[in-house]
Amino acid sequence: MALAISGVDRISALPDAILVHILSFLESRMVAATSILSSRWRDLWHTVPTVDLDDALFSDEEELFVRFAYAVILSRDVRQPILNFRFKSEYSLSAQCDVELWLNTAIQHKVERIELSPSINSEIKLPIRILTCATLVVLKLANLTVDGISTVHLPALQILYMDGVEFEKREYVDMILSGCPNIEDLQIESLYLYLNFRPLAVTFGNLIHMQFSVYYCRWWLLLGLLNSCPLLQILEMRKEKKKILASLSDRLSRHYPKIVPGCLSSHLRVCSLQNFHGADVDIQFAIYIMQNASVLKKMTICCSRYSSEGHRLEILKKISKVPSISRICELVFE
Repeated sequence: MALAISGVDRISALPDAILVHILSFLESRMVAATSILSSRWRDLWHTVPTVDLDDALFSDEEELFVRFAYAVILSRDVRQPILNFRFKSEYSLSAQCDVELWLNTAIQHKVERIELSPSINSEIKLPIRILTCATLVVLKLANLTVDGISTVHLPALQILYMDGVEFEKREYVDMILSGCPNIEDLQIESLYLYLNFRPLAVTFGNLIHMQFSVYYCRWWLLLGLLNSCPLLQILEMRKEKKKILASLSDRLSRHYPKIVPGCLSSHLRVCSLQNFHGADVDIQFAIYIMQNASVLKKMTICCSRYSSEGHRLEILKKISKVPSISRICELVFE
């Protein structure tokens, strides 16, 4: 109120660096709109280090959205970096070539954070040049198809989220993981394939949080991946499907390694198993974690919503009767 009465524009009086920082939190269309406020703001938006394109603000006006996106990209101050690039689509308004050109511009300007979330019906493929971006620190992908990749080199990447990403070949998962040696936070949701977790040549020496939501999972092969994560502290797993191989259950015990992964014996503090169906292989994996995670503080079992009360009770009895190697472990059953 005091500002309105005095008529003093205190915001415009702020230094450019502070104004640009404030604008970097806004979607690009809103940032561009500030250019009409006054001469003080006319050129400021060209230096904002964030490009945030969201076609939801353009309804179904494809041509208008694409023209605006190119205007944002091409009118920028070429001396300024693009630290953050975000593309979100609800209406499938953009072609593959457009998205790739916008992204390539961001990569040329030393982008550090990329978020891609096209419409689920857009059929946009992951631009493969992203996978060799040496400056990239955060990569968040959703509703994309991964195909045709040959090299992955992301030495600075610390955070990788993938949700609803479809891999045309199973080996692409391994390639991407192997190309991120300095990852700290890995989350994969709704992965449309059977994860085998084949042993990887790389060691994830910085990875402390790993979260997977997959349709099929071989628990004992997951331990092979854990061998590559010596400092892992938080493991969250969600298996979407109950289906397992009958022969796998019979051979499960002899598949578990005699040498316990290092993260279990010294670092894993939280383990959460979501959508727990209670098959023998599921229960044996939970017990294996509790018997080998020496510093585990919390073990959470969240049963499938389709499980009956009787089945839930049976699962609880089987797991709770096995003592945890960790004296401070809390078993939470939901």
